[in-house]
Amino acid sequence: MKLLCVEDNATQRKMVDLMLAATGIDVDFAADGQEALEAYQTTEYDAVLMDMEMPGMSGLQATREIRLMEDGFHLGYTPILFLSANESVERIDMGYQVGGDGHLNKPFTSGALISALDSVMRAVKRRGLTEMKQAL
Repeated sequence: MKLLCVEDNATQRKMVDLMLAATGIDVDFAADGQEALEAYQTTEYDAVLMDMEMPGMSGLQATREIRLMEDGFHLGYTPILFLSANESVERIDMGYQVGGDGHLNKPFTSGALISALDSVMRAVKRRGLTEMKQAL
């Protein structure tokens, strides 16, 4: 399974890497929305973890652009799980409006991350993390 994690904070990227290391998920990292779009154009991902607030291109804008790419190039739909310290209902709703599939509040535990990722995978792909890993 291939995952893209878009996070501007280096410490947070390291934490996600450590949290997912035991799962066997192959994770690529991008530090902002523009890097995320560049990675998305060259690699097929099973899911994306997207920080909402980043300098330059925000996660909201990057998600909007990913959805436009999927539509314009007839690509498969990629689940996107937003990661954010802003847990306001309005902000979470904005994530869904631009094409996000779930939201996880920071800080989070590895169990919460894996559970949230599994939930968006099941909702979108009809297969959770276990089934995705077995298919490899």
